[in-house]
Amino acid sequence: MTTFILVAGSFHGGWCWLRTAKLLRDRGHTVFTPSLTGMGERAHLTTSTGIGLQTHVDDVLALVDAEELSEVVLVGHSYAGVVVGSVVDRRPEAFRRVVYLDALVPEDGRSVIDLLGPAGGYFLDRADEDPGVIPLDEESLDRWGLVEPGDRDWVRRQASPQPLATFTDTASMRRPATGAGIPATYVYATIKPRVDLFTEIAARTKADPAWSYVEVEGPHDCMITHPVETAAVLAVL
Repeated sequence: MTTFILVAGSFHGGWCWLRTAKLLRDRGHTVFTPSLTGMGERAHLTTSTGIGLQTHVDDVLALVDAEELSEVVLVGHSYAGVVVGSVVDRRPEAFRRVVYLDALVPEDGRSVIDLLGPAGGYFLDRADEDPGVIPLDEESLDRWGLVEPGDRDWVRRQASPQPLATFTDTASMRRPATGAGIPATYVYATIKPRVDLFTEIAARTKADPAWSYVEVEGPHDCMITHPVETAAVLAVL
């Protein structure tokens, strides 16, 4: 059986994996769904503007150390692709595979805003610099594919503002995302309201022999809307 660490994307917390994690545990796997500092169940810690990308990298490494984990399949969704890629770059020996679930892929010296390209300006324009956060908006819920009213209301209640520095801090990578000697898999969520940044990343990884590439039938927040399909993909990696 596999040990998974499932890391949530921006505005999300460990709660977003509830349905998918249950299905993986029902298959006998061990699953950790941490909330990163300033997000999800730890959103109250956003009072400090010192929360940045490195804070989230350290959060995941602290979990690995505290639980004395090894041979982990590390999964990062959306923004958390930058987190998990940075974690594996620092501690490759703890992991069996790194999975980017409809996620950004880190590059040395580039921030999430840089990786987002033109979309990055949208988040900066909406940022509230006084508390150091980016607030959630309805447009994001649309992009995540949350069309069922129950799912949308649940995410709206549970989601928290994103610490601004996590989007503006640059990643520090000693090697490319596929260069740590750990197999890297890109999982592309195929149901999209429109072509997005992840479509471009998916095409690039699919064409690169250094990556393995898989698709899941679901929207960006597939772990919420399509947990059966998402768990089935992750369980065979």
